[in-house]
Amino acid sequence: MSDDGQAGGPWDPGLQNERTALAWLRTGLAFAVGSVLLTRLIAHQHTGVAIVHFVLTLPLALAVVWRSWRRYLRSDRNLRSRSPLPGGALVLATSLLTAMLGFSGLGYVVLAHGG
Repeated sequence: MSDDGQAGGPWDPGLQNERTALAWLRTGLAFAVGSVLLTRLIAHQHTGVAIVHFVLTLPLALAVVWRSWRRYLRSDRNLRSRSPLPGGALVLATSLLTAMLGFSGLGYVVLAHGG
């Protein structure tokens, strides 16, 4: 046991870091799937717009997946050394991706069904 009475480190044994990493991973994968599906819907009406949408959103979604894994590794290392945890770059990327997919979806609805 460590000097603070807990086994394994300065956090409880509930594996918060792992749960957080899995949540970020699921979020990134959901964005990737949403990006592909929305691209497919847009492609039925506007192929060029679909390509632009795909090129802008899928790499960002995959970057969220990659960054979530890197954040997990860095957080684990920082927790063990009692250093500050990583900042909010992942939150910013996710917010940007949410806005991009939202505007793409709204544009699809307006252009394809709104007249």
